[in-house]
Amino acid sequence: YDDFNADNFDHSDLKFIHGGVISLTQTGKRPIESNATPPGTRAWGSEFKKAAAYNFNRSLGIGAQGASIAYKANYLSLDKTYKDAYGLPLLRMTYNFTDQDRALFDYITKKIEEVAKAMNPKAMASKPSPKDYSIVPYQTTHNTGGTITGKSPEDSVVNSYLQHWDAENLFVVGAGNFPHNGGCNPTGTVGALGYRCAEGILKYSKKGGSLV
Repeated sequence: YDDFNADNFDHSDLKFIHGGVISLTQTGKRPIESNATPPGTRAWGSEFKKAAAYNFNRSLGIGAQGASIAYKANYLSLDKTYKDAYGLPLLRMTYNFTDQDRALFDYITKKIEEVAKAMNPKAMASKPSPKDYSIVPYQTTHNTGGTITGKSPEDSVVNSYLQHWDAENLFVVGAGNFPHNGGCNPTGTVGALGYRCAEGILKYSKKGGSLV
């Protein structure tokens, strides 16, 4: 739900802006990734097998998808070492959580715990808020940015039709057009951008030139 997303709640005493969407999702019980057992259960043996079988269809997870605001220290660049099959440098992402992110995590985590406790579970386990970003644990990462849209070539890559400022016959559409990652899944907005880009391509095919 969106109660703690964007500006849907009071930020006056908080150390962050924006927020995140809290959701309860079940994507199937994968034996390794989501073999839920209560805290303190041994990781092997008969006790583990019994707990895993009992909790197979008696467990759920609650999580949040928080906004990731643009920061100068987080950026994309061409890697100086790694290259593709054609000898071209690969794209490198330099990224880490900021104090803004950590404050948001701590706040949303407490709200999730309140929801979970209200369900009166037999057992509950909370994940600590990460201090630094890692690609190792799956975390519904939606990579955005890099080809952001804007009003001028001085501060963006493409215009509102997703037409490249420096190459009028090049249109770039996708989550790269976002200046930052919002507190919701970006798929719907990317779809809307696709329609906007298609509109621009049709206009370009008839008139050519810059569309703005």
